[in-house]
Amino acid sequence: MKQLLMLVLLIMPVVNLAAEQQQPAPAEKLESGNVFKGFLQKVWGKFKSLSPKDPRQTHKVVVVTAGVRGAETTSSILEPYWKDDQTSDEQFLQQLQAFASAQEQIDKGELASAVTSLQAFVTQWPSSSLKPNAEFALAMAYGGQGDKQKSIQVFNQFVQEYPEHPLVADAKSVIKALK
Repeated sequence: MKQLLMLVLLIMPVVNLAAEQQQPAPAEKLESGNVFKGFLQKVWGKFKSLSPKDPRQTHKVVVVTAGVRGAETTSSILEPYWKDDQTSDEQFLQQLQAFASAQEQIDKGELASAVTSLQAFVTQWPSSSLKPNAEFALAMAYGGQGDKQKSIQVFNQFVQEYPEHPLVADAKSVIKALK
């Protein structure tokens, strides 16, 4: 029994040292390249998760759903249908590409060029379904540049124009944080 206890006491520091070496770096260190810090980083992450993705991207994720349905014949096989699918609309895909490009610029810390891109987006496609997201990103870019007044102004405009948007609460929180 004493030998087993001695063996455990000798191995314990080696196991602890190996565990410390295998632990990943803290999230703060991994996210150090992000232009936003703290609360703004959290809002930007939520915004990115809610933003549409370009269906033509090379990194595709496929979700397969299977179900059992009555007897099908080759003449009655269902064609998939997605409500409001715009993947074949070339104008929407151009808008999505322009929006994704501006988002990448923000991620890289190129805020001045992102502001220019987002302003051009809003001007070029004023009735786009992506306009609310572009305005939100524009306000974030202004905030990241340190232009608090312009950021607050764009966020207030966003809240007034899109009161039902899922990011309105976040916009109001950022406004409070910037004041």
